[in-house]
Amino acid sequence: MKASKTQVHSLGDRETSAAADKTMITDRRPARDKLRREYDSSHHLEKIRAPASANLAPLFGALEAAREAAAPELIRNVCTRFLASLSAFYGIPSPNLKLLGPRPHSTHEGRLANELFGDYQIKVAKIRLWTRTPMKRQWTSSKTILSTLCHEFMHHLDVTSLGFPNSFHTIGFYERTHRLYLAAIGHPYYPLKWRRVGFEGRQIIDWQETKRRGG
Repeated sequence: MKASKTQVHSLGDRETSAAADKTMITDRRPARDKLRREYDSSHHLEKIRAPASANLAPLFGALEAAREAAAPELIRNVCTRFLASLSAFYGIPSPNLKLLGPRPHSTHEGRLANELFGDYQIKVAKIRLWTRTPMKRQWTSSKTILSTLCHEFMHHLDVTSLGFPNSFHTIGFYERTHRLYLAAIGHPYYPLKWRRVGFEGRQIIDWQETKRRGG
């Protein structure tokens, strides 16, 4: 099962969109040869075809309207249509989708430490997406819902089309997801900025520099 998990370094229930201060970190590069080759191939594949923004942006507009109306069935319908549109473009079966409530989370000294935005169950091709913030239980922003959908759909695309059965979180994985997200909101592409962290070769997105590049 692949998950979208992040750490939040602030008080309360602060939530950020896909282009904000979430900690997105790459997986460790595997030691086993076969897994390492898959990881490296995913790492180097940063560019993929993406649907035209003209086809996706109206769906994002519909998602924003459904979110503003706080209408769960409308949100589910739009998310399902979004996944179906992506799947049709790539010529793959559409994944199943389950929308859930407040995000699973953990706290440290009374503060939010980790939260789970969504996950993808590889064996059954199923995306789960949590739609409310973990502590105040407010509706998640439309951009956060969208970015989570793009992330989990990329796991689905990795497994069903791109030849990455383990769908590692690599720089390439995040770049491919980033392209889908930007296409969906109708924004021109700009690259993510990365910086190394720790001693294992892992990298995280430098959101401050990334936002500067994106204007």
